Amino acid sequence: MRVAVVGCGSLGGVIAARLAGRPGLQLDVLNRNPLIAEAAARNGLRLHAGRRWITARVALRREPPAGGPPYDAVVLTQKANGLEQTCRQLLPAMAPHAFFVTTQNGLVALDLARLFGSERVIPGSVLWGASMLEPGVYELTAGGPIQIGELGGAAGQLAEARGLLRAVCPVRFTANITGALWSKLAITASFTSLGALSGLRFGELTRRPSTRGLILAIAGEVLPAASGEGVRLEPLAGGLDVRRFLLARGKGGYPAPVKHLLLRLLGWKHRRTESAMLDSLRRGRPTEIDFINGAVVKTTARSGLEAPWNRAVCELVARMESGRLPPQESNLGLLRERAAELGAQVQA
Repeated sequence: MRVAVVGCGSLGGVIAARLAGRPGLQLDVLNRNPLIAEAAARNGLRLHAGRRWITARVALRREPPAGGPPYDAVVLTQKANGLEQTCRQLLPAMAPHAFFVTTQNGLVALDLARLFGSERVIPGSVLWGASMLEPGVYELTAGGPIQIGELGGAAGQLAEARGLLRAVCPVRFTANITGALWSKLAITASFTSLGALSGLRFGELTRRPSTRGLILAIAGEVLPAASGEGVRLEPLAGGLDVRRFLLARGKGGYPAPVKHLLLRLLGWKHRRTESAMLDSLRRGRPTEIDFINGAVVKTTARSGLEAPWNRAVCELVARMESGRLPPQESNLGLLRERAAELGAQVQA
């Protein structure tokens, strides 16, 4: 099986390191970061997982080799920005039966399925955490599975994807992969955005009742957005019923103390994980805000509703991208103020 991993950041580096050297697998890692390429050529890709260090020797390429055999699978780990263009460029290098596996936060997998056909896309929802400590050096910050499913007509590809990904992490199948992507979006839209605004790790975010309240407010706007699209949220692998987590208690949701306890547990599991959005800001690169909180705002608007918390997040992150606002805890106060202003405008 010939496989390409596209991107060698935190997710891509871990996936590439664990796939490298597998019997019967020909692996290409497509990467355009020269610092990562230099580190990999010098020392290999180095992964710290638990108490072990893994070193994987694998050649990194900027492009698929000309005239090489076609790819059977392409694992997409780059940011959602520019992902459509990447897929178009890779299609000529793929076999007729080949498929993309997505790992991005947000709903970009659904967009790719509409563009390239549902039989070409296996959506994945990654439920583990990783960080790139320095170019070519990675740390697994939280264990967990990847949830995958198919959107129609890709049963054979789904089986191949499961076999491939088992070498990386536990794999969980769901018949409601759209609901799983939306459930992960609720977590990402809150944790990732707040981590970027504040500069705090996920464990630090969940220690205080005030910041846990912010998580619930931002994530809570995902439920009406999904419902407006006819989507029922899927429990995340591990048993978190995201729908009950977001619903009010009188409508079948968990009591507030249970919600706060679940957040503490989730934060503890991912206590060492930093926001990928924060990493992009530190490196002066565009964030995925339009594909995460922006997706909540746009989808909610299609139902004639508003999402003031997610809209406020988008505004503040835009200021951070332009260099007008650094990551700092005081941004959480700005978020509360701006969301209140937007909420008042809606009521007026």
